[in-house]
Amino acid sequence: MRITEGTVRFDGCDRHFAEKFGAHQAAEMVLDFASTNTHPFLYDTYQLAAHLGLRRKALFELVRRPGRHYRTLRIPKRSGGSRTLSVPDDRLKTVQRTVLHTILCHFPASAYATAYQPGATLRQNAAPHCGKKYLLKLDLEDFFGSIRFDQVYGAVFHTRRFPKQIGAMLTALCCKDDALPQGAPTSPQLSNLVLKWFDDTMGAWCQRRGIAYTRYCDDITFSADRPLYDAYRKAVGLLEHQGFSINEEKTRFVTAAGRQTVTGLTVNEKVGVPADFKRALRQQVYYALKFGAEPPEYRRLLGKVQFVLQTAPEHPWFCDAREELIRRLKG
Repeated sequence: MRITEGTVRFDGCDRHFAEKFGAHQAAEMVLDFASTNTHPFLYDTYQLAAHLGLRRKALFELVRRPGRHYRTLRIPKRSGGSRTLSVPDDRLKTVQRTVLHTILCHFPASAYATAYQPGATLRQNAAPHCGKKYLLKLDLEDFFGSIRFDQVYGAVFHTRRFPKQIGAMLTALCCKDDALPQGAPTSPQLSNLVLKWFDDTMGAWCQRRGIAYTRYCDDITFSADRPLYDAYRKAVGLLEHQGFSINEEKTRFVTAAGRQTVTGLTVNEKVGVPADFKRALRQQVYYALKFGAEPPEYRRLLGKVQFVLQTAPEHPWFCDAREELIRRLKG
């Protein structure tokens, strides 16, 4: 359907909806919806299928058996070990990207959530914590796997936005085995929307107490010029209320006397990449360029070089290294 100068023009996929209510009442429903919402009006499965570029039969098949449309990949983590991804096939990935770019884009995340936002960088996440006496870092266990079907439905696709059946189907299209799959294009934004209540509640609590708070995916950071044990207790309580668990082995209370890092960047006096990281990276890049390497290694090094350039965009050595790595990958 299209709305032009206050007039609703129905398409073929809207026929069942228009026939059910009558053209006049159906148009009034659409206009009333559009007056308070920016996301698409999706009343029934005919409209949902058309919006997602699917036949209705294919939509039901995807909703009933989403797990059949994923493959498992394991990729190495920078800190060691590996990360398991559930990657959707091309058909489901196309559907999820449509959901992301035409529906989820209308629902803003919290201002305290710094990952997966347009123009977001690790530097922006670290900057609020620069020069503070005390730093607290928390890490969430099994972040995406801890976000369940009912949380996604309740936070994003609930009945205040969509009819119950449509909301449940959209949730099913974005979940695998009753949880958010790490590897689906919709999962990052959905995770931010599910955590929006925590981010806003925790952020307001911190603001009243002069504490800086940011969350970058599963990395939660607090900083202030006073001890942060009360922030720790508050965060744990709110997160447990939402069904999340803290990885206590990665919990860190750090004072200004030690090296304070936030998502890999030092914040003691200014935001920067640790010197030992840069020294090691320069050596790795030097040997890779001198003796050659496989494309995956070039890509890994390029990612690290771009990480350094986030805080030092004009650094001549790393700028040259970036250009040479890009040239090797293209050649």
